[in-house]
Amino acid sequence: MNKLKTLKLFSLAFVAAFVMANIAVAQQQTLPPNVQQGTQEEFSDEEIETFVKINKEIMPLQEDIQTDMISTIEKEGMEVPRFQELAQAQQGGKLQEVSQDPKELEKFNAAGQKIMKLQENLQGEIEKVIDDNKMSTEKFEAIYMAYNINPEVKQKVDKLISEDT
Repeated sequence: MNKLKTLKLFSLAFVAAFVMANIAVAQQQTLPPNVQQGTQEEFSDEEIETFVKINKEIMPLQEDIQTDMISTIEKEGMEVPRFQELAQAQQGGKLQEVSQDPKELEKFNAAGQKIMKLQENLQGEIEKVIDDNKMSTEKFEAIYMAYNINPEVKQKVDKLISEDT
């Protein structure tokens, strides 16, 4: 039962990739005032419940994509920890310092391209789940941001999650 709760809480963390991807894509756009000010917006109990419901629906999608990502990395002839190490180095602009093996970099790039496609597909599926639950992506993102920085919102969400376990 404790593992299930941890997995549910992890699903909220995994959604960060989705939220950050949307924010990165919209870098040129101005964030809503409530996000800029640290998410001071109040959310209704119904909105919080919908947010939790959406996360429960997203969790199996995330589990599937994690399996697909691992399989993709391994099919390209890499081990997951090494792929992660190279990905972190690439984000820090230090990929060439971590590996100068052209074959390894070729495998890394091939796996990375396939993983990006998997993530794009997941993002589309997440957006559909959000839309199917009659919540805007912006509202979902605002609640997610609030979950991470507002103790009251975090407590409400965690309470709803724990009630289901």
